Amino acid sequence: MPAETQGMLVEGKDALVAGRWHYWRGQKLLKYELDSPSLSTLQCHLLCVVYTCGGSFHNLMNSTVALAVSTAYMLGLHLDPPPTMPEKDREMRRRLWWAVYLMDSKSGMKLGRPFMISSSYVMPSLPSDTLEAAASSGSMFAPIGQNATWLSYNLHTIQLYMKVRTAYTAFFDQEIHLQQGQALWVNHEDQNFSAEVLKAHTQRFHQWVDDVPESLKLKRQNNGQPLSTDLTPILLESFTPTWLQRQRLLLEHTYHHLSVNLYRPFISSTLKPLADSIAEELAMRCASHAIMLTMITHQALTESTLLDGWHEAFFCQWNSVMTLVGFVMLFPSSLLSNQAKHAIQLAILVFDNFGAKFSVAANAAKIVRELSVKIELLANPSDLESNIAIIPQDFEVDSLSSVSVDPVLPSQDLFTSPDFNLFDMAVDIDFWNSADSLWPDLDNLSQFQVEI
Repeated sequence: MPAETQGMLVEGKDALVAGRWHYWRGQKLLKYELDSPSLSTLQCHLLCVVYTCGGSFHNLMNSTVALAVSTAYMLGLHLDPPPTMPEKDREMRRRLWWAVYLMDSKSGMKLGRPFMISSSYVMPSLPSDTLEAAASSGSMFAPIGQNATWLSYNLHTIQLYMKVRTAYTAFFDQEIHLQQGQALWVNHEDQNFSAEVLKAHTQRFHQWVDDVPESLKLKRQNNGQPLSTDLTPILLESFTPTWLQRQRLLLEHTYHHLSVNLYRPFISSTLKPLADSIAEELAMRCASHAIMLTMITHQALTESTLLDGWHEAFFCQWNSVMTLVGFVMLFPSSLLSNQAKHAIQLAILVFDNFGAKFSVAANAAKIVRELSVKIELLANPSDLESNIAIIPQDFEVDSLSSVSVDPVLPSQDLFTSPDFNLFDMAVDIDFWNSADSLWPDLDNLSQFQVEI
């Protein structure tokens, strides 16, 4: 939606499924190109991935990523372009391949499914971000200093995903020797061994931060460090071009989101990390990144229009707030606990903002409000009697372990369904939507397809 129309929806329209007829028409036309795809075919698949991800149709997204990967191999993009090809075309093919790699990485790590692109094979060179490459790309954005161009954002995003994907693969490829029915860790020794595997990659992330040009780093207030978790507010420079400000914002947002996902296994209800252990250190890092992402998202939404219409920010925020809920329950007396609780309240404001555009976000705000009240009561058992008036009659102390996220359930039924576990909700919210419920008039779809 255009920035000037980011107000309340009218006539029950939901921004998540805006343009659904255009999407279905595109799918109809793309079927004719399955056997003889072109670069434009691949670009269409990538755009469909973005659309289905933003609409929370993640099985559709995963299937479309598979189509994009298959099409990229058909077009030979996995091979470095020959030197006889014009440099402009070589760079475009490289950018397309690495866009497919990025989508495959995002889909696999988000859904916990195998990657479709094998990292064991030789891949083409990374796309260039030189002044020459930027000049020949077709866009006329001015250079941003330090030999960085508008293409540098894409390059550093790809490099970040490569490092995180390597750490993710190493973490989940380790041999833990679980017996049937056992959880991920059965003792603290195994947990710390897993933490050591992951911590070995943290220096590479620090190196990535150092390699990002200063002109691409989002500035912080009070002399705070960019791309850090020092919990200082961001500085939105009013005279900086909007495209550059958005690139800075999304680069840092992506960094914190991927860090939350990577370190979250150590916020585990099955085995709390030992004090001063490596596992506890990574759990604290996870919470710090979740707090920072929440602060950035809230500030960007309230002080600018940079995130308006970017639905993925909502899903990243849900992911972070569920992580913070787990952290507060697991580490109620830690130094970060108060900051985490404050971030949960900020997340509610973020959901309220997105709730004006689509109903899933409005329901998320309702869920987190109820969760925050109940978490406070569990953290202060002595207050249960004095606050009995605000506790629903059907609330039980142990009911936080079974939370339903079905948006059609009334709020009083939130804690009574055993279908979902609290610590799985960061993924489960992405499956609230279904084509049957959010795409109305599907009965007329076949007639529509005939007409087009």
